[in-house]
Amino acid sequence: MSNSFTVTATTTSGGTAQQSWTVTPGGTITVNWQNNYWTATGKVQVPALPSAAANLSALVTNPDGSVTVQKGSWTSAGVFNIPNVPGGYYWLQIGATAYWTSTSTFDAGSDIAGPQEPIVSGSQITSFEFSLSGLDSSIAQPTWVEFVAPVQGVPGFTMTDPANSGTITSGLFGFGTVDIGWSQIDSAFLLQYRPVSLDSANTQINNQALDYSWEGNPSVVDGQTNTITETLQQASPQESVNLSVPGSQWASLFTTNAAPATPTAYSSALAISTEPYMTGGSLASGKAEPISPLAGISPQGSGSSLALAGTAYAYPSGIGIVIGGPIFAACNGPGFLTLNTSPSQAAITTDQDFGALAYGDPFPSTWTRAVSLCQEYSVAIPTSSTTTANFVLVNGASIAPPSTPPMPALAPVVLPVQSPTINGASIFTAATLNTTLVPLSWSAASTGTAPYGYTVRVYILTTVEGVPTYAETGGIYSTAQTSITLPPLAGGNTYVFAITAEADGTANMETGPNRSSLPTGFATVVSAPITINSGAQMPAIHGDRRVITRLSQPQPRVTPH
Repeated sequence: MSNSFTVTATTTSGGTAQQSWTVTPGGTITVNWQNNYWTATGKVQVPALPSAAANLSALVTNPDGSVTVQKGSWTSAGVFNIPNVPGGYYWLQIGATAYWTSTSTFDAGSDIAGPQEPIVSGSQITSFEFSLSGLDSSIAQPTWVEFVAPVQGVPGFTMTDPANSGTITSGLFGFGTVDIGWSQIDSAFLLQYRPVSLDSANTQINNQALDYSWEGNPSVVDGQTNTITETLQQASPQESVNLSVPGSQWASLFTTNAAPATPTAYSSALAISTEPYMTGGSLASGKAEPISPLAGISPQGSGSSLALAGTAYAYPSGIGIVIGGPIFAACNGPGFLTLNTSPSQAAITTDQDFGALAYGDPFPSTWTRAVSLCQEYSVAIPTSSTTTANFVLVNGASIAPPSTPPMPALAPVVLPVQSPTINGASIFTAATLNTTLVPLSWSAASTGTAPYGYTVRVYILTTVEGVPTYAETGGIYSTAQTSITLPPLAGGNTYVFAITAEADGTANMETGPNRSSLPTGFATVVSAPITINSGAQMPAIHGDRRVITRLSQPQPRVTPH
């Protein structure tokens, strides 16, 4: 809190002079940054490296409109301090994300499924051959077989098993100039997926479900050729969930005050997954918004979730082996995309009961399971008076499967923000602002799960290979409040703003946004183009202005589809 002082000086002859000033006491912000890696032997806590302090700052808006950047520093293992931060709200910048918070102690750590990536010095070529038997030979089309080490950052292999074949003898596949210590990985999975179809009156979901599996020690030798010879067994026990999707509820999220024009239904993706080693409903990553694939639930392994069933991205043809092959479909994060002409699965826009989906689940019953659905619509946002770019709106939900039937409907968990405004006017109407400090506000929906927070992404009009489009800027802004003023943007540019409402069973946006548990959900709205007048004054920046520049400048890429 600021304290005001006034001093009056009086001379012996009766003259007076007065001076007033304000003092705002500065406190120290403590950021605890310990990542929990969930492993077969329990959680392993790993502190962030001291170098992480380079991407840690507090951004404080002063009464005169200027912005002060206070840099963080490492103090001890996993503990960072930011000094001289006055009381009240400020932007806590951690890498590309800034959190609007008033806390003096912030938990920046994450929970990660699987142990740390084992790193060895120098590069090497570690090669693999697979000789697999025991596969399901009753399937009259090629199937996917995946080799997954549940270790953060370690890629998986995907192979195709020919139709009506119970064996695979793969060609040689090598990793060159890679510093992964494969010999330090003591557990891996082989997973065969079978195609299944779920039918309703209007929609068909093409899924793949876990059929046969193997778990064991791959006994890999670094820098050499390794032959993985194993026999898969039928995945047991067999589980089943009855899938029902109230598509009309999902459709209303996209078509009611979500964009400056009416969005078009595009695609959807379903996943039933388990988080390796994570228990009690805990989820990896945190922040329910779509960090592709969806809602913190990854439909593939490689140090994230293991798929039990999900929407097929594509069915295999022929025989081959690829790194982390596209077994399952997934949703994008919100952004400007060139859409594929044929999505894996159409959006579900009407109420559907798809019946029972059966799948194998051989993993420990204590691991977290989740059933996830995300849906995408696209909307054309003007880039000029005659051209547009496609923005993809993404909404999704993840819930725990019930211990006993029936399975609840896969309905939205959280609803989009209501009546969003920018500088006091609707964000769905194009406008020109005379300020670089952009104020945003909205209301929370009166029904559905209350959001634990909101995330704002900012896109800037640019050109990519001569084509006008929008690119995401370097800053992602998260808050638990329903109104914020963003750090300074640059005048003379046109921007689009996306606001995502997020629900989570554990996360707290102001004190610990990356600790997560079920249920989770997210829903997004997107603005019309908003231009900041080239004459709009940039406030004075006290401290390292490069922090502001990194947050407001475009990334050197457009979000891919």
